[in-house]
Amino acid sequence: MMIFFWQAREYYSNEDFGYTWWNQEFTQTTHQKYYKYVVLGDSSCNAAYMPEVISDSMVNLSIGGSSTVEEYYVLEDYLANNEAPTDVFLSYHDSHFKYTEAYWDKIVPSHRFNMLQNLEILYNVAKYRDDSFSREGMLAEYLAAEFYFPSKYITAFNNSLGENRFAKLEMAYDKIELHGGRYTTLGKMEFETVQDRVYSEMPVKPLYNYYFTKTIELCVENNIAVHIVKPPLPDNTEMTAEYVEQVFYYYKYFVDSYPNVTFSWNTKIMDRKLFADEIHMNNDGALAFSTTLKNEFKDIFPETRYTADMMLAVDDSIQQENIAGYLMHFIGDRDYTVLMYDGGNCVRQFRKQFTAPVGLRSYSMKEIDENAPNADNLYVLLAPDNEAIDFTIEDDGTSLVVKNDKLGDNRWALPNTSCISLFIIDNVNEQLVGIKNIQYNTTDKTFENYVF
Repeated sequence: MMIFFWQAREYYSNEDFGYTWWNQEFTQTTHQKYYKYVVLGDSSCNAAYMPEVISDSMVNLSIGGSSTVEEYYVLEDYLANNEAPTDVFLSYHDSHFKYTEAYWDKIVPSHRFNMLQNLEILYNVAKYRDDSFSREGMLAEYLAAEFYFPSKYITAFNNSLGENRFAKLEMAYDKIELHGGRYTTLGKMEFETVQDRVYSEMPVKPLYNYYFTKTIELCVENNIAVHIVKPPLPDNTEMTAEYVEQVFYYYKYFVDSYPNVTFSWNTKIMDRKLFADEIHMNNDGALAFSTTLKNEFKDIFPETRYTADMMLAVDDSIQQENIAGYLMHFIGDRDYTVLMYDGGNCVRQFRKQFTAPVGLRSYSMKEIDENAPNADNLYVLLAPDNEAIDFTIEDDGTSLVVKNDKLGDNRWALPNTSCISLFIIDNVNEQLVGIKNIQYNTTDKTFENYVF
């Protein structure tokens, strides 16, 4: 049974283990591609940083539930196998300066770290007498997992019966690879609450402070600039003056004590609709945070070109997007050709409300091909410096057909209702991303918030 649990772990483990194994494989592999920016932190960090929005040279190596302890070894693994990045971004929720949610439930049973790393962790846990990290008989518990004792894995095996967990793990691998290390399981969830959460102090336990300091010192030793960025929280958050002072006092110590260390907390609060829960951003929140971060650190992120890999990841987010405003922000200045059908005499209002704020320009189809079917109601949306992909439009009697040599023939069924219909093409990868429709209320002369 021990051999089975060792050799067949992909068949009984859940998706969280898949994410952890991806992280392990990535950090312990020597990559031909050079990553200039590495992100380290917990799940709030993983949810917030979108490499496909910020930079093609960024990878998000944060692990859900991890504290400052685990992420030190993630960086250690990466530096042992790869050239040091120019910049490391550190982001943690306050809770992970006082306890871990990952080590015993995810790190140990998934064999994320090697034996020497784990024994060093347990030694320091004992040294600092940290009851938030330690467990009764923790060395025995660690060894039981290390050698795949059936008692540690039988529950996961029983729970996996009747499921194709191998396929789910493959999908998780593909998703996290596509999004540069970021999990996407929170998707479009929206945080709803009527309660406020008060932050009145920032307690930092010695064990977690020790590892946070070690992480910064490891960066300094390797001439890596460190950017400590405190992630924003939803607008049900209340922060006392004492709490804010404690946060700045703690992080300012590292800024003052080490070279090339900065601290940023410019955005403390954001709309709760950008969060999936009290600390984790959803896709829309990640887009807003990552866009803000890129602008804040524009001297570090000078790139304005979106690579094919970045576009594929954004394509995936667009396919998930169900809110009109954020859909247009994802399209933004990226290289898309968006065909727009005005099915409600509402194009002017749509331009004013959605396309103008993100800098998209619209061109009437009559200017491009006056013989195209429905030319009076068709438009092309483009970012200012982009060109439309070559296409022709035909009417087959039941729907429009958009034709392109690479895309082939794609049917565009126009809804029988007052709406704006968008046919979105990724110019870089030359593929159809999807069709999104935004309902228009002719009585109130307003657009519905959600797309269909």
